[in-house]
Amino acid sequence: MGEVQVRPQRQTLADKTYDELNSRIMQSVLPPGAKLSIDGLARQMAISQTPLREALARLEAEGLVERRPLSGYTVTPLLTTEEFNDLFDLRLLMEPLAASRAAGRAGKFHMTGSGEELRVRARTPEYNADAKLSQLAFTQADAKFHASVAEYSGSGVLSKAIRRLDAHLHLHRAYIAPESIGETEAEHLAVAEAIIAQQPLAAEAAMRRHLELSRVRHAAAFTAAEAAAAPKPKRARASR
Repeated sequence: MGEVQVRPQRQTLADKTYDELNSRIMQSVLPPGAKLSIDGLARQMAISQTPLREALARLEAEGLVERRPLSGYTVTPLLTTEEFNDLFDLRLLMEPLAASRAAGRAGKFHMTGSGEELRVRARTPEYNADAKLSQLAFTQADAKFHASVAEYSGSGVLSKAIRRLDAHLHLHRAYIAPESIGETEAEHLAVAEAIIAQQPLAAEAAMRRHLELSRVRHAAAFTAAEAAAAPKPKRARASR
């Protein structure tokens, strides 16, 4: 059979606007809880409101922004401690299941080449001198790997739920220590290899171990994010 030519999709203005806003949120240029002015953003980005509204709707669906009646859009606030714990409890229920199901369907990966694609997505970018760009690249790579495992599970419902949960960790990833990036890659590769080897129980166990270790790393990052977001105490004026 001849090779099928796949043409890259043309990126629309809404796509570019989404990428730009996503990047600003990930790097906290638009910080947690920030109110978003559609008029202001449209002027600042020199675009009409139509692609901006499309991009905001997409970000809302992913849980990165919230829309409230009469007050418009805001960047999703940081999780509370209770929400953080609930999020990881839910991830531990869903993502090992997704990994197990993906391993059960792995025969398809060998035919389509997705096995190697999963290995590539399991890798994390090297940390470089530009901390913010490194954190952004890590955030995107980590989210893409978890989304891939969810997608390979074959369950649209499971995939959508995992993607939405994962979005809430984007700000906390920015506080992950550089040495944690290598640890994450090793854990991702263990999950990927178990899926490609068509070992559902091993894939489930590898994902569970990764999430348990990730929970510890994110707990430290969560504390750092909370401290950074806390209002700074006002300095007392010296008496004269």
